[in-house]
Amino acid sequence: MSVTCLPCNRPFVNDEALQQHLRDSPAHIETPLDTFFRSFPTFTYDPSQPPATSYASLQAYMNWRRGEAASADAWDRYQGALEDEIRLWYGEEDDLAAWHALCHAIGVEPPPRTCGQCEQAVRRTHVNIVDLIEWGRRRKSNESRVRTFRNVAALRAYTKRTGKIFRNTVGEDDSNVVLRHLLRKIFRGNL
Repeated sequence: MSVTCLPCNRPFVNDEALQQHLRDSPAHIETPLDTFFRSFPTFTYDPSQPPATSYASLQAYMNWRRGEAASADAWDRYQGALEDEIRLWYGEEDDLAAWHALCHAIGVEPPPRTCGQCEQAVRRTHVNIVDLIEWGRRRKSNESRVRTFRNVAALRAYTKRTGKIFRNTVGEDDSNVVLRHLLRKIFRGNL
């Protein structure tokens, strides 16, 4: 009887081999979002689900109401995990490889040759940050790209409709490539 690793679709001869693979394979690292969701031991977390779906499921499971202290604390921790996840998948502003990973994710091909050129290409792009995280988590190197939007209004409508919200708390001096150059004002008027 064989068993399959669902995230990477690899077969193994038995459950023991699968468990060793899950524990030791670099393909299955514990990400900040994994750590956040697994901090709720009675919640059944499926890392293959999109982060926004997992958070909505957690919210329903915990029966949190808007404005409750536990709900606000969890939301803050979730948003922190999203920010840490961006750093994990896309690196820092002075790293050309990080810029190329981001350009690849959003379909800027071929990637520009300098960090400055990459920055200019990225600044013209409107993308949902949670979608970008989801793409990185699935490590889609040769598959579809992250959906981009023609303008902020289209991105705003999509973000509100899907509930894929990344709170904009990053300062101008933050060195994170994605957060500094891709954040848009979704809930605070026009950009």
